[in-house]
Amino acid sequence: MTVSDLPPTASALPPQRADRRLDQAWLGGVCAGLASHLGWPVLVLRLGIVLLAASRLVGVVIYLVLWLILPRATGPDQAPGLVAATRTGKRGAIGERATPADLGVASAVALVGGGLLWLLQATGLGLPEAVFWPAVIFSVGLMLVWWQADHISNRAIRATPTRVQWVAPLLAHWSTVVSFGVGLSASGVAIALVAVAQPGLGEVARLFLVLGLSVATLLLAAAPWIIRVRRSLALARQEKMIADTRADMAAHLHDSVLQTLALIQRQAGDPRAVAGLARRQERELRAWLYGETAAEATLKVALTGVAADVEDVHGVPVELVLVGDTELTTELTALVAAAREAMVNAAKHSEAAKVDVYAEVEDAVVEVFVRDRGVGFDPDSIPADRLGVRGSIVERLRRVGGNATIRSIAGEGTEVRLEVRR
Repeated sequence: MTVSDLPPTASALPPQRADRRLDQAWLGGVCAGLASHLGWPVLVLRLGIVLLAASRLVGVVIYLVLWLILPRATGPDQAPGLVAATRTGKRGAIGERATPADLGVASAVALVGGGLLWLLQATGLGLPEAVFWPAVIFSVGLMLVWWQADHISNRAIRATPTRVQWVAPLLAHWSTVVSFGVGLSASGVAIALVAVAQPGLGEVARLFLVLGLSVATLLLAAAPWIIRVRRSLALARQEKMIADTRADMAAHLHDSVLQTLALIQRQAGDPRAVAGLARRQERELRAWLYGETAAEATLKVALTGVAADVEDVHGVPVELVLVGDTELTTELTALVAAAREAMVNAAKHSEAAKVDVYAEVEDAVVEVFVRDRGVGFDPDSIPADRLGVRGSIVERLRRVGGNATIRSIAGEGTEVRLEVRR
């Protein structure tokens, strides 16, 4: 057995990032997340934070900093089939189920921390009264605001227009507005206590002190909300990219594998032809999955190859005329794939003697026209589950900023106009 045959060790796995576990949280989930990350008992971390909080509120500062920088824990990865079933509504979404706190343990921890805090303050080892009470009131208000930021739904963010997505969480529910108001009011009381405790300041200096503390308070209160919205928008963009990738994969499978299977069914009585089609499809799919073949360098080469391939497979002549040429880009690659699907549809369904393809490269746009003089069809009558036109042509170009127009008249044929901006 060689070294490469050995199973991967724990050191070879990517390190797990610390996060916050809201399903096990008493407040912000910091201790629960760190306990899971470090493999420690969560009660030990909670008791340590409480004891540090009693010592000049150091634990409160540490907890707030970790609350702000640690991301929320995401659910475990699910199989693609379960994700697809959830996305299509065939399976209910499973949300976070919070584990109720043990009131006895929570009360004991709170009593230990409260007793130590009273002892330190009573013996003069704690913070001065002018600092202690404003800090406590400010921390409670800040935690109340931050707690609301953790318990809003992403649905309220994504379902609103972009221009109001930043304030949508504040208006999601009346309790959010009330909690936010109470938290800011507590912070305002703390600022007022700090300002009153500075008798030597002049009026102007006191005003600037209040304004500075107010701005800092608003920034701190808004920080988790801004982070939450930004992460939600990033997740939405990521989900869109995944959806586009799935659509591209579905379109490619329709253009290649499903078309080949249809041809195999037609030629089931010819084993040699079936084997040839299977080998050809295997090479194409392997090249697409693993990039084993280099992509065509220019639009002319790509369109010529596609036209020849459609002509060989379906036995219908494809007449290609191309004016101008350019290097292939991501957008033009999608254009070639859409043109191929239009040629295949014309060769298979139009009953025309040939398919005409005209492509023109201009400074600002590249256009491809696929025409046949066949039986024609009604584009509006295409079932929603058929990907040939919608997925492989229209949606494929839309994802790269292009446009597809299909005009068909019964008995006169079909024209597919494909356009991509350069």
